[in-house]
Amino acid sequence: MAHVLVGYELGAGHGHVHRLMPVVRALEARGHEVTFFLRNIKENAVLLARERRAILPVPDLVERIPGVPTPAPIATYSDIMCHSGFFRRQVLHAGIMAWRTLLAQAKPDLVVADHSPALLLACFKRIPVVQVADGFTLPPAEADEFPSYRKGRKAMVSPAHVLRVMQDVQKHNRQPQPQTVTEPFRTAGRLVCTLPELDPYGPLRRDPVIGPVEGLQEPQPLPDGGPRFFAYLSLEHKKTKPFLKGLRACGLAGEIFARGMNDKVAKSLERPGLTVHREPQPMNEVIARSSLIIHHGGNGTCCAALSGGRPQVLVPTHMEARLSANALAELQLGRLLLPKELERDTLPQILEEAAADVAMAERAVARSQEIKARGPQNTVETILATCLEVLEGAPKTSASSNS
Repeated sequence: MAHVLVGYELGAGHGHVHRLMPVVRALEARGHEVTFFLRNIKENAVLLARERRAILPVPDLVERIPGVPTPAPIATYSDIMCHSGFFRRQVLHAGIMAWRTLLAQAKPDLVVADHSPALLLACFKRIPVVQVADGFTLPPAEADEFPSYRKGRKAMVSPAHVLRVMQDVQKHNRQPQPQTVTEPFRTAGRLVCTLPELDPYGPLRRDPVIGPVEGLQEPQPLPDGGPRFFAYLSLEHKKTKPFLKGLRACGLAGEIFARGMNDKVAKSLERPGLTVHREPQPMNEVIARSSLIIHHGGNGTCCAALSGGRPQVLVPTHMEARLSANALAELQLGRLLLPKELERDTLPQILEEAAADVAMAERAVARSQEIKARGPQNTVETILATCLEVLEGAPKTSASSNS
């Protein structure tokens, strides 16, 4: 059977692991050998401790670009690439050397990659790749350049510069040179794992949008009684603590689970009607007993709340989450909280108004029914079928071809 590398090169949190592990298990169930690769092993230590399989750490090429402010005004995927090794030849060369060594040792017949630009270049015209990612990390690649995430905003760094860096590194290593920055991304498979409502590229998308790997929630009627929220947050973000103060000060009943919760923070949140959880809660149960979902805008939580029929209040901490929040706000299915609103005394009132917005809640329930009417997603089965199709048509990889 085949050896498949599955994983991601960029990204924080647990979302990428949750997205890819069902794919890993599906491939293993068909008898294939799988090696999982990822960048943030320490961050996922608890999840990885449950696994009994080969895990490969990958080169970390994330760097600041001289003269560019933090956070950077990212406009296109090539800007993300610049912050991930593609701005300087020396950095990208080191990363490609590391990837070529890892590939030579692993000898994969197929790579299943999420958000892995350097790996795609290392595999370019050598090893077949199926990309499995959400809309933000899998941009359209039909044109010579990546489209902008936001209309009218130009790339922070010229795509011509990024292409020159890619070509110089490939030429130095005597490997095929791409003719456009997008060419290495035109892989054997490109599967977008989100809901169309959350795809930042919308009408530009030509790739199949197959739904979240984690699956969708069943639409549920709004619970009886008054408004009740569930907040899924992370204390790692500086925006969270001032937001929690406003959440405690509002008059709503609800529940909170925050990654990184400790006794001090939990005690500071105590009040009648507010439950603080120390462990993640099953999403189907959360949706059943809540009328409003509050979170940072992660794609998985957005998809779950959207398919379950719940309006959302979003406190985004990065650009991808902000784009999802904008999309939900435009559909009138969610309320985006701006940074300045987190510090104001009016925050409790804003939350109470969102929870009392009957029209928004009804729109969320109606949208969940529309999503269900599209039929079953069968996302993992679609990914598996694509991988098997590519493997059947791909020559076996030899040690010499990876050298």
